Amino acid sequence: MSDQPFDPDVYTKARVITKSYYRDVYPAVDPTRSDLSQAGKVTIVTGAGRGIGVGIAIAHAKSGVRGLVLVGRSLNNIEKVKQTIQAEYPNVSVLTVVADISDESSVNQLFIKTKEAFGVAHTLVNNAGVISTSPTDTVENVSPDTWWNDFNVNVRGTFLVCAVFLRLTIENVVKPTIINIVSNITLTPPSLSSYFGSKAALMKFTEVLQVENPKLAAYSVNPGLVHTDATLEAFAPYAKDTAALVGAVTVYLSTRQPHHLNGRHLCVNWDVEELEIRKEEIENSNLLTMGLKLPY
Repeated sequence: MSDQPFDPDVYTKARVITKSYYRDVYPAVDPTRSDLSQAGKVTIVTGAGRGIGVGIAIAHAKSGVRGLVLVGRSLNNIEKVKQTIQAEYPNVSVLTVVADISDESSVNQLFIKTKEAFGVAHTLVNNAGVISTSPTDTVENVSPDTWWNDFNVNVRGTFLVCAVFLRLTIENVVKPTIINIVSNITLTPPSLSSYFGSKAALMKFTEVLQVENPKLAAYSVNPGLVHTDATLEAFAPYAKDTAALVGAVTVYLSTRQPHHLNGRHLCVNWDVEELEIRKEEIENSNLLTMGLKLPY
C-alpha cells in the first residue's frame, strides 16, 4: 500500500503549462463580468442536452446572449436545459433543435431554423461527440463500423456544422467564433483509438479553419476532466473539473477572441491571464499547435 496521499489533481498538473491552474470558474473567465457580455449576440451549442454541453449553454446565457440555440439528439434533454435557462435568465431567447450533426440535411435544417429565429449566429460551440467503442474494442477486434462512427460524428459532423456556419457568417459577422471541444490526447488508454484519433483530427482541423479564414476566431479546447456519463471509471476519482468552467472559458474565448490563441489549442485548467502575459512567447514559438517532436 502506498503512503502517498491521493491527489485528485495529478492528471491536471501533468498537463498544466501555467503556474496557476483552475478546476472551477475563476474571476478572469466569470461569464457575468461586464467585459465578457455577449449582449446582442447569438450562440449555437451542439451536444447541449447533457454534461459539458449544459454547462456551456448556461454560461452563454449568463453572459447575456440575445439568442441561444440548443442542439441535441434528445428533445427531452434540450427542452429541460431550455426550461432551466429561461427560469433563470428570462431575457435570453432559447431555440431547441433536434439534429444529427453527421447528417447533412439535418445540419441544413438546424441553420434554417436558427436563421428564422435569430438571423445570423455569432458563435458556434461544437460540443457534440461520441465514444462508440467499449473497453474490449481494441483495433484488432473492433467492428470497422463501430470504430469509424467516432470519426463520422466527431469529425464529419463537426465539419458539416462548421461549413454551413461559415457560409452564413463569414461575410455577415465582423469576426465569428468557432470553438471545438476536443479532449486530452496526451492520454492513451486502450480501446479508444477511434475517439482520441478523431479528437486529434479536430485539433488540426481547427488550425486549418483559422488559416483558411483570417476573419474567423477558432479554438480547440480540452475540457479537462469533467464527471459525465462518458467518464471512464479509472478517471472518475480525478474528474473534478466543472462543466461551468468549460462554459466560462468558451465565453471568454468568444468575447475576448485572444489573438495569441487563435487557431490554437488550450485546456480549460490553464490560467488565461498568464497566457495573455506569455502571448509573444506563444506566437513567436508557435506554441499550442500540433506538430512533431524532432531531435533538432
